[in-house]
Amino acid sequence: MKNPCFSRRDCLKVLLALPLMKISSSMAAPSNHRIVAINWLAAETLLSLGITPLAVSDTAYFRRRINMPALPAGVLDVGPFWEPNIEMLAALKPSLILSDFVAPALLDNLRRVAPVQVVTVYPAASDVWQSLAVFTNQLGQQLNVPDAAAQVVQRANAAIERCRALLRANRVQRVLVMVRSQDGKYATVYGRNSMVDAVLHQLGMTNAWTQPVSAMGTANVGIEKLVSLPVDRLLFTELPTTLTQVSRLRQGQGLWQQLPIVAQGKTHEMSHFFPFGGLATAVNLAQNITDAILGAGDHD
Repeated sequence: MKNPCFSRRDCLKVLLALPLMKISSSMAAPSNHRIVAINWLAAETLLSLGITPLAVSDTAYFRRRINMPALPAGVLDVGPFWEPNIEMLAALKPSLILSDFVAPALLDNLRRVAPVQVVTVYPAASDVWQSLAVFTNQLGQQLNVPDAAAQVVQRANAAIERCRALLRANRVQRVLVMVRSQDGKYATVYGRNSMVDAVLHQLGMTNAWTQPVSAMGTANVGIEKLVSLPVDRLLFTELPTTLTQVSRLRQGQGLWQQLPIVAQGKTHEMSHFFPFGGLATAVNLAQNITDAILGAGDHD
């Protein structure tokens, strides 16, 4: 039964829709902040700090994967992260480019346009939650908005604490978060060094996936691998680009329906999330997980 005293809407209103977690006229970016964020984590963090980037890679898909903080309509699209438009970047004359790990030749081209900072939170070398907090504070210091960064981190920690308090009396411990494939035969699961793993631990939960994962904290596995996995609750989502195909292609008696935890009704579909996002994404994921654990409409 969903907790009537602390609804999802209330939580998001109080903990996420705060002045520092979205763009407002009172926190417009200073004129010297001419930043291009090829890396989406960096773009999300800039927005959380109240700084609007000049441009972001693949803005249309960014808005589908990260909807809070909202990306303003005026932000330009420089193309995919692996092949940004160098001519467009040069014309924008940014003071800083926040980039993903990219090929050395591309990195050299970017450096001819402006100073480049490669965002290194993912793959994670240590605890992802702490790494996100450190990145937020460091970026705030670098851009002369340290107070804004400190408040973003403080509010994120407060949001997690409220969610953890709600879950404290719940007996669910082992949680698996996954993304289903189009045909329902495979899943992407999140293990050590992933944002999902970090959020589950922050909430006092145990990540049910303890098997090997990639450097990015993910593994692509067949659904049959989940049959004997000890898990109390399975939370799943699907990529925004595959939602209609999944519902059309999945058969009623497929492997998914044969999973014991599905047959027991201990699954819940969550909103999609970007697994390599920043603190705002992590807090939103924590609230989604909290809603699911509290029983907000389990189904298979």
